[in-house]
Amino acid sequence: MASAGSHVWVGFIEALPVVGSVKEAVEWVLAVAADDSALAKEKLDVINGRLRRVLKLKENRSSGSSSGYSSQSTSGSSTPVGKKSSGLTAMHVESIPEMNLMDHIREVMGKHDKKKAQQSAKLEEARTKELKRVQDETKGKIRRINQNFEFSAPLGDDGKRSNKGEHVINNGVITFYQKTVDDFMDQQTNLGIDGPLRSDTENSIMNKLVVHFDAHELYINANALIYGEYCRVLKRALRQFLTVYRQEGESQEDKDDAQNEVTRIIQIMNDIKAYVDHFAKVKWIKNDSKRQTEFEMIQDEVVTMFTNWTQYFDIVREKLGFPV
Repeated sequence: MASAGSHVWVGFIEALPVVGSVKEAVEWVLAVAADDSALAKEKLDVINGRLRRVLKLKENRSSGSSSGYSSQSTSGSSTPVGKKSSGLTAMHVESIPEMNLMDHIREVMGKHDKKKAQQSAKLEEARTKELKRVQDETKGKIRRINQNFEFSAPLGDDGKRSNKGEHVINNGVITFYQKTVDDFMDQQTNLGIDGPLRSDTENSIMNKLVVHFDAHELYINANALIYGEYCRVLKRALRQFLTVYRQEGESQEDKDDAQNEVTRIIQIMNDIKAYVDHFAKVKWIKNDSKRQTEFEMIQDEVVTMFTNWTQYFDIVREKLGFPV
């Protein structure tokens, strides 16, 4: 049983207690756990220095000489003067009566659990708020082209993560026009419009502008819904445009209406950047100005690609059976 006067040094790694009779030894463990190599070395040097002095004192006593040794107090800071470590500000070690050790540990662990619960509650509140924002934003964007849109399934973070990562710009932009023609012709046409973007831009979209989200990170794949809905509506308008222009005898007014509807949808699509995954974009760019510039250049190419939509159909006008 511990005597009333005996003390131990106590520190904590999260809620895990570290207990020892030597202050610097406890501080060394905390420094190692914090991956503070400079501070860990300082503490280890102090411990080794003290051991050497103790051994020397024992040798002097055994030889009958006086050492004049005075033990170094462990109650103050053991960091050498002039050698400041960033880890010191976060390190908290205190002397506790050994008989009160378990009560102290329970008290600290209780405070840690309460703090962790509060942090979890705040995080959950923030996630709920962000989810509501994304849901409202997604619905608002889609309703610009489909006023009756409603979610067919809850939009949220399902915890699933793609092994291939998430694309900042939807891969579908690369083959959009070719697939539109294939759908219209009801066959694979290979008419030479599957590469409206430069090859290096396509490669960046497919392989470079990609990020991976861990399970604990918030990720809501709202872009799949937004881009998918815009593609559906845009392809329907393009199908009407192609039908009108391929048939003889259609009035110029009908042709103009069909073309104007496609242009209207694309203008909205470009305005809201329906092909950009906001979550992936933020993570990929972070605070890197070079990445920001690179993203904007690629995004501008995609904007131009959709804006100049008629030129891609002019390329294959005859093959689609358009009147020349």
